[in-house]
Amino acid sequence: MSLKEALLDLLFPPKCPICGRSSDGEKDAPCPPCRQADFWISGPQAVVPGRAFVRCVCAGWYRGALKESMTRFKFQGCHRYALAYGPMLAEAIRTYLPGSYDCITWTPVSAARRRERGYDQAQLLAQATAEALGKQAVPLLTKVKDTKAQSALTDGRLRKSNVAGVYSVPRPHEVAGKKILVIDDILTTGATLEEAAQTLRAAGAAQVVAAAFCRTPKT
Repeated sequence: MSLKEALLDLLFPPKCPICGRSSDGEKDAPCPPCRQADFWISGPQAVVPGRAFVRCVCAGWYRGALKESMTRFKFQGCHRYALAYGPMLAEAIRTYLPGSYDCITWTPVSAARRRERGYDQAQLLAQATAEALGKQAVPLLTKVKDTKAQSALTDGRLRKSNVAGVYSVPRPHEVAGKKILVIDDILTTGATLEEAAQTLRAAGAAQVVAAAFCRTPKT
């Protein structure tokens, strides 16, 4: 750690990206109590079967402090939270998707949404996750339509129609014959990941699996 970084940590102590409290733990990592919280998922509930994708693994439930943290990550400029989320999602991928993929990509936001937000949260999450896995995330998909935010839609049919035809694969030769892991931030109905997986399969992908940092609990 440089002197400048040490001084900044002294003046502005690191905070847990999930609960927001000052943390004496590792920088850009959940504090010990949050690591042990009940919103992390294990066992059968961590794996969701799909149609275009074989299965999706999830690290945590989209509720409580984890939901509030994700809101700050997506909408309030807290892009560094990806550094904390990535290793947690990587652990779920190691556990439930060993040997299931050749390369890693993500569900991109539109160019307009990226300009508005200043970053693509799924890209940051995928890059941090890939780094924790000792790999690289590569851009295989492009979002060709600027749609309503999925979070604004509660009906599953509306969410599905909202993302229909929104992705393309600019370089199909990079996809053909590959087993691909596609990463998104939140799994609700699975419509976004299904559309991304279907687009990749249509471009020649041999198999698609998925991972999402959070899964929305069924009500």
